[in-house]
Amino acid sequence: MNRIEGKVMGIINAHFPQKDIHILELAPGEGGLTRALIESGYTNVEALDINPERFEVKEVKCHRGNLSEPLPFESGTFDVIIAVEGIEHLENQYMFASELNRVLKDDAYAIVTTPNIINFASRIRFIMTGFYALAARPSSEFEKNWVIEHIYPLTFWQLRHILHTNGLFIREISTDHIRKSSLVGLLLYPFTYLLTWKSLAKEGDPRQREKNKDILRQMYSPALYLGRTQIIFAQKQKSAYIKAT
Repeated sequence: MNRIEGKVMGIINAHFPQKDIHILELAPGEGGLTRALIESGYTNVEALDINPERFEVKEVKCHRGNLSEPLPFESGTFDVIIAVEGIEHLENQYMFASELNRVLKDDAYAIVTTPNIINFASRIRFIMTGFYALAARPSSEFEKNWVIEHIYPLTFWQLRHILHTNGLFIREISTDHIRKSSLVGLLLYPFTYLLTWKSLAKEGDPRQREKNKDILRQMYSPALYLGRTQIIFAQKQKSAYIKAT
């Protein structure tokens, strides 16, 4: 189990003391986190991976599936869905979030992690090179290997929009690791905060302007300003978002 999975395991243990909840882990790889769930006493765990042959936790069923396609489960099936470092590999991230919503029970939860490309060190890398941290070079134009390529790295506000417009509302934000290279950004924190505030304050819709206050607070939390990974704990709720037709 890696550092990100360890953080996710801590969130699960903290929020879900009941061990019979129905958990789905997406793209588990060999199953390090799945193994930790079983060892912690969770008894109703399933997994889904594009290469289930790699999955090593024999007592857990690993379905074959592609996260770029509809999930092969009935609506309202799961209490918790875990997607560690997967969404940045997908072509249609809004469809993916819609599928998470569909297969979750009402008021259930999703934990989604992805590289944090808005930490201060990544912002500097982008200014200097045109590429973000953990997405430091172009994807191949000769071989489609999106299992390993970050074809769509996400800023926090983009990830929030994907989740919130699909009825998955952020309850907590954390990270796996504070990047030492981002700490220099503390010297510029007031300046960057002010510039971001001025940009968000230009929003014409008063409803979104109010939401932007929350986005500003979240973007300048230690987890996002300094952290390596975005770890988002979200809850399925009814959404007032209106999609244009």
